[in-house]
Amino acid sequence: MGSLLSRTVAVVGSGGKTGQAVTTELARVGLKVRGLTRANVNLETGEGLLEAFANCSVVYHLAPNLHPLEVEIASHVLTAARKAGVEKLVFHSVLQPQISAMPHHFAKSRAEELVITSGLKWAILQPSAYAQNLNESVVSALPYSAGALFSFVDLRDVALAAVRLITDENTNFGTFEASGPITSVGEVSAALNWRCAEVSLATWRTRNATLPSYQFETLAAMFAYYDEHGLTGSTITIAELIGREPRHAIDILRH
Repeated sequence: MGSLLSRTVAVVGSGGKTGQAVTTELARVGLKVRGLTRANVNLETGEGLLEAFANCSVVYHLAPNLHPLEVEIASHVLTAARKAGVEKLVFHSVLQPQISAMPHHFAKSRAEELVITSGLKWAILQPSAYAQNLNESVVSALPYSAGALFSFVDLRDVALAAVRLITDENTNFGTFEASGPITSVGEVSAALNWRCAEVSLATWRTRNATLPSYQFETLAAMFAYYDEHGLTGSTITIAELIGREPRHAIDILRH
């Protein structure tokens, strides 16, 4: 693949918090970044992608959150990447995408299959829920058990892992989990002196009345899964990718 530092990385979805974190880390290590948002590409139709990928060596693909066309969008991105001569695609997936009880996770698994069979060099990052998703407002109306176990991961660590997948040829054709130390919302809240309260799904729905029906139904399925199983993974892979142990959610949110 040659020296990536002299080449350009296209980041699909660069406007969101994950895209911004990845873009920041890419720029920090000296890579050229082409950030793509809804302002310059249409992911639902694929319009603008071919032109946007011109002269890019790597594409980092972040799909819009909870999008019903996850698989179709992945197909558009991969088709344009092949036509543009992109060498490698890194797909931002999710921890345990094979869980069919969570529709948006399962859609990621179907998108992963497209990536794996694309004919491009590829790598897949599977992050757990971000520690930064938690705040006092979120935990004050929690629609699942506060005792459910999670491997909350630092968004900044995920960005570091993403850069490793983008720049290191040894990651080609690999799938990599990104999970932090196991904890719970209840434990995090207690340590930070946040008021944590569980609420019914109906109450949570009332407080989020503007949420589109697809997104609500998808989140409702996710909450039900969380209630029974949580979402945990191993820290071994991300520790190897970033060269140190990932930080605990309490330490992340305390500073």
